[in-house]
Amino acid sequence: MNLMRSYLEYKKLTIEDINSITQIYINYYNNIENGCWTKEKACKRISQLITISDSMCLGMYKEELLIGFILGYYKQFDDLLAYFLDEIVIDTNHQNKGYGTSLIKAMEDIVKINGVTLIELSSVNDKAHIHFYKKSGFYIADNFIPMGKFLKETNI
Repeated sequence: MNLMRSYLEYKKLTIEDINSITQIYINYYNNIENGCWTKEKACKRISQLITISDSMCLGMYKEELLIGFILGYYKQFDDLLAYFLDEIVIDTNHQNKGYGTSLIKAMEDIVKINGVTLIELSSVNDKAHIHFYKKSGFYIADNFIPMGKFLKETNI
């Protein structure tokens, strides 16, 4: 048995957990990813993911302290049930110690029991993120292309 997983606890997150999630979220994105998240915007984003229909958001606790989380939701297709992993964040003091890999494994165990046969995610296109996901068995899908469009302001 993985000793790290034996002293970690995993709990389904709810809206009541938003303050502790937000603190880790802002610290990670503003200090590691050079974001500019405010508490208001981070709470809004997290609330959207936790309260979405069929959400499955998972917290990782060490000695009753939240140290990481996954925010995502189930997606039904005609031929399978998928899980979309929207966010995974590990507290900056606990990174590069295997906690992210352990959290993904715990999430996989839960969603597999619930009938999921595919996990999807969108990742930042850099070596660190791609390496992290590949070591957990994810692959770069060649049948999907991420697309986006910024909307320009119009003078009406």
